Amino acid sequence: MNKIQALLFFLLFSAIANSQVILSLDDDTVYIDSIVKITKNTKSDSVKSLNSFRLSKLFLMAQDAKSSKEYLQQANRLKMKFPFLKDASIFYNASDFLVKGDVEGFEKALLEANTKLKKYRNKEAYKLRAVILQNYGIMQQRKNNENAYMKLLVNEAIPIAKKSGDYELISALNKAVAIIFMNNNEREKAAEYLDQAQKYIENTTKKSATLAESKMETYIINAENLVELKHFYDAKEILDKAYATLEKYPESNLNDSYFYSEGIYFAKQNKHSEALVSFGKGIKSAENHQNAIALNRLKFAEYEVLFKLKNYDKAKSNLEYLIAKTPFIVDKKNYYKELSKVYNATKEFPKAYFYSNKYNVINDSLTDAKLKSEIVELEAKYKKAESERKINLLQSENEKAVLQGNNDRLNSMLLAVLSFLLFLTVLFLWLYSNYQKKLSFQKEVNHKQELSALENQQKLSISNALIEGEEIERKRIARELHDGLGSMLSGLKMHLNLADRENKEISPNINGMLNDSIKELRNISQNLMPESLMKLGLEHALKDLCASHSTSETIIEFQYLIKKSSFPQHIKIMIYRIIQELLNNALKYAKASQILVSCSQNKDVFFITVEDNGVGFNVKHAEKRDGMGLRNIKNRVAFLNGKLEIDSIPNKGTSTYIELKV
Repeated sequence: MNKIQALLFFLLFSAIANSQVILSLDDDTVYIDSIVKITKNTKSDSVKSLNSFRLSKLFLMAQDAKSSKEYLQQANRLKMKFPFLKDASIFYNASDFLVKGDVEGFEKALLEANTKLKKYRNKEAYKLRAVILQNYGIMQQRKNNENAYMKLLVNEAIPIAKKSGDYELISALNKAVAIIFMNNNEREKAAEYLDQAQKYIENTTKKSATLAESKMETYIINAENLVELKHFYDAKEILDKAYATLEKYPESNLNDSYFYSEGIYFAKQNKHSEALVSFGKGIKSAENHQNAIALNRLKFAEYEVLFKLKNYDKAKSNLEYLIAKTPFIVDKKNYYKELSKVYNATKEFPKAYFYSNKYNVINDSLTDAKLKSEIVELEAKYKKAESERKINLLQSENEKAVLQGNNDRLNSMLLAVLSFLLFLTVLFLWLYSNYQKKLSFQKEVNHKQELSALENQQKLSISNALIEGEEIERKRIARELHDGLGSMLSGLKMHLNLADRENKEISPNINGMLNDSIKELRNISQNLMPESLMKLGLEHALKDLCASHSTSETIIEFQYLIKKSSFPQHIKIMIYRIIQELLNNALKYAKASQILVSCSQNKDVFFITVEDNGVGFNVKHAEKRDGMGLRNIKNRVAFLNGKLEIDSIPNKGTSTYIELKV
């Protein structure tokens, strides 16, 4: 009767299907406060901006429009130095179009955001794209293009969501597909997607503001579908899971839909009294929450049970309520039909005829366009038949003349065929000649490209050899300094100590100078080949590097967001040298008070981010000069088949993003 509603409240953290109300269960203020605290305490503008975008959505969900607007403004102020956040902000700001009633502008913003985010390969980008695609699909569904919505979900949104690893989001998208199948009465297909939705939501461990509500809604919808399939045992098991939580929250608006599912569970098994109790509880809950859609579904389900029990007065009352409260003419048509059945059962035939006639009038008006189309089609067929009859008459009258001209036509046809064959031959030769010219030109282009590729490969090989040779020489010099000159200085210090005991007249400055020499030697050896990198690994070496370069004027913050990493020693050295060079450049030229060094890894891609709040520089001018430091960084990035992006704004700082294939 009524289709299950599938309109989404546009939230970042999930894609929960709703009608006109926001589902509520437990108190999410603790979760929101934790995000607020992290946002206030972080020193990183990128983290603060991303969390502010998230908080704007959370407060919008909590119906706190003022806080939502404040965090959105803060996020937009901080995003400018970060390309990913600038692209993501297109989605976060898209809701402004809906506020203004500009649906077309909202759709364009969604498509633009999806296109911009395609270049990123991190989980946050995949998550955002999946939500964006679903929101765009919902707009198509509202235009009665449900097929386009289904294709977006199955072919794009769900595969992208799986890359994000967000189980709650994957569950919600599977649930959205299931609802489309339920709306079209394809219950078996819906069951497959609901089973997936339930598995994902039950395996979700990451806390969110909508997790509890999403899980309960999945249980309720799955139970309803199983009841329609008459899988009563499975439906009861799921209803019990939902009730175990919902009984603790009697004021939750999730009870509106739960009691509907429980009611039809009893009704389908002809347990009418239990069904009426459940529908009654659901109607009371929906009235308290002013949930009109849920209330109408419950009222009609209750009517069906009342009609079976021959409680015609109460059944009639439900239908009259639905007719008064329903704005949709299609639903009213069906209510009129049911009301006619009730009056017919009570033998009030004039009223039965009256409502039957109202049903027919509406039904006729709805099908009028279809009838007109059929009449036009029949008229066209009639005219075609008339034309064919006249043509047959003319053909019979001219049959003799046609037979007499057969020979002439045959000769003309033969001439035409020969002419056509000649034309095809000339055309083939011309096309073949053009093809040979294009083939020759393409071969030349390919040859030039191969030469260019070989030249670039040769340059890269030379650069690689230089880098490897440099590292080998660094290691050799560091070892010789440590083992040779270091040992000699240590021995000299021992002799001086012995001599000092015998002759107190030796200058006390000699020991100090010698200690300074040994310390300087160790610093040189450490820079040439850091001992912590060889013994303790990349994370400790980078942490030591950042600590040693930090001063009272410049604070260096180091983030290593990798739990476990295992790659060859030469790659660790490359990463260390790249970050060492970037830090040297920042300390030498940027005049920054804060520098952030961040390392992360996604599968076989290693990400490096170095940001400072210094004076910045002209990137294009620097690339033309191509100094030694920048050239060394580029060579090492190229050695690891990586990508380098530098974003610098004068007086606002510099951000360097590097992706390395490890």
